[in-house]
Amino acid sequence: MSVQHPVLFFPGTLCDERVFLPLWRELNIAQRRYVPLQWAASLEEMLALSEDRILDNEKVHLVGYSMGGFIAALVAQRNPANIASITLIGYNPEGLSKEEIAKRKQLTTMLKQGNFKPDNDAYLSRFIHPSRLADENVAGVVKSMAQDLGKTTLLNHTLATTPRESTVKALAKINAPVTFITAQQDAIAPAETIKQLKNVLPKATFHTISDAGHMVVLEKTDAVASIIAKQIGV
Repeated sequence: MSVQHPVLFFPGTLCDERVFLPLWRELNIAQRRYVPLQWAASLEEMLALSEDRILDNEKVHLVGYSMGGFIAALVAQRNPANIASITLIGYNPEGLSKEEIAKRKQLTTMLKQGNFKPDNDAYLSRFIHPSRLADENVAGVVKSMAQDLGKTTLLNHTLATTPRESTVKALAKINAPVTFITAQQDAIAPAETIKQLKNVLPKATFHTISDAGHMVVLEKTDAVASIIAKQIGV
């Protein structure tokens, strides 16, 4: 069997290692590297943290969830010779819709005024499938990350990645396998919208997981793990 390339994991907005812990338990990865985007206050810092984890002459697999998908796509664009594969979960490479940008502007205003708690149920219900809103392994994890990382992290992440440029053309040029994992009930990165990119990304593979929302990594860990395992060869 060939030598396994390191795998870099990029978390989403207001997430840390906890979003990936169940996934890591499912995957037997010899060299796992986590990019702590929760420490970054700007896009430049996110890219610096990411590229610090890639050695000069090695190839790596990138696994990006949500905002982490955007950062993974930018890293691939900037370091094409180092990419073994890219797996993008709950991420629409077309960028943000006008509606999403409007929601983000409203959110940043509220955060700056101190009028918003990121662990509130109405906010979290946008990300979590209705069937998992009372599930400690999903909603409980999301709430605890929101409480621990807090408003400043959410504000930093939102400002650093808004507006969000399209990475479709960059992904089309990458000479490595690209896989999209979407969730059927994802209100943030709609599965149907992402699947329409098959025409412009003919080499990419698209998987849709049913009965899951944006937190598909926590909601359907087994399904996500099996797709990633095929991609990275474990």
